[in-house]
Amino acid sequence: MKTSHTLRRSITLAGLVAAPLLLGACSSGPSHAGNIDSIRWDPSPSMHTLARRDSDRLNNYARMKDSNLRMLSTDIDRALYIDRPSRLYMGIKP
Repeated sequence: MKTSHTLRRSITLAGLVAAPLLLGACSSGPSHAGNIDSIRWDPSPSMHTLARRDSDRLNNYARMKDSNLRMLSTDIDRALYIDRPSRLYMGIKP
């Protein structure tokens, strides 16, 4: 008898605590949803492609440009044969 009274009281208390949380926790009124037409037009506004954002794409281009310019200077040095000292003269160079 005492166990059922304690169990009933515990269930009632849990229900009273859970009811406000279940009824008031999530609200999806118009003030929270934003403009539905803009969401439908562009559901992922920060993504530029399927896997990258616009800033990721710009970072990739900057890294590619930097690498290409550094490789270009190395290629020019090799084309003009100035990337290593000459090995034609075996004596001491002035």
